[in-house]
Amino acid sequence: MRRIRPGSAAMGALTCACVVATGCGATETGARKEGPAPSASVRRSSTAAAPAIARDPRALATMVRRDSSVSQGVREDLTPCAGDDYPMATDTGDLTEGDGPDLVVNVTTCGDGLGVAAYVYRMVNGKYQNVFADERPPVYGSVEDGQLQIIHEVYKVDDPVSYPTGQESVLYAWRDGRFVQVSRSYADFGASTPTVRPEPTSTDPAPRPDSDPLDPDLPTPKPTPTASAAPAR
Repeated sequence: MRRIRPGSAAMGALTCACVVATGCGATETGARKEGPAPSASVRRSSTAAAPAIARDPRALATMVRRDSSVSQGVREDLTPCAGDDYPMATDTGDLTEGDGPDLVVNVTTCGDGLGVAAYVYRMVNGKYQNVFADERPPVYGSVEDGQLQIIHEVYKVDDPVSYPTGQESVLYAWRDGRFVQVSRSYADFGASTPTVRPEPTSTDPAPRPDSDPLDPDLPTPKPTPTASAAPAR
């Protein structure tokens, strides 16, 4: 699946994303059920500075399920896949100048890895608060040069999952306590030379979820058993 970032050439496969058409040439958001799982899209944070919860899918899923600002359907469906692995992809970075690295959390489907929702959690006094939500599948969020990038792949009704008609990309920057759209573009993959085409940006800040700070609630490490001293002879 092709992906284009603003200002760059077409790049490898993106995620989990489809938009299904209701008529010829028209598109609307929706998740497809067919197609292979896009392995290249699941990008988990690997930096040493990433917080512990970013490396603990179970704790991360528990926090998302406890977040009342997340839609009920997403919370109820966020269960382990085969092998007890949760359908999530996480990126981290400094997006909001909070008390620690921000978490960009992508919730996907198990079988085909389609993007269900994308959230940004900001650390406040040791807890995480949801400050951005996009629950319009297919969707994928990531940290790009200190800004939040949200991707929606666009499909016509007959497009195979591996070949979207185009891609919508939006960049957000943190200003005055919320994210504001700073650039928006669309790439038509049907063109002989797909290029990014800038589109008008919104002057309104992105809606901020009504979310209370949540404790990351990481499991307490079990103490390492120590060897018993040999009895005296």
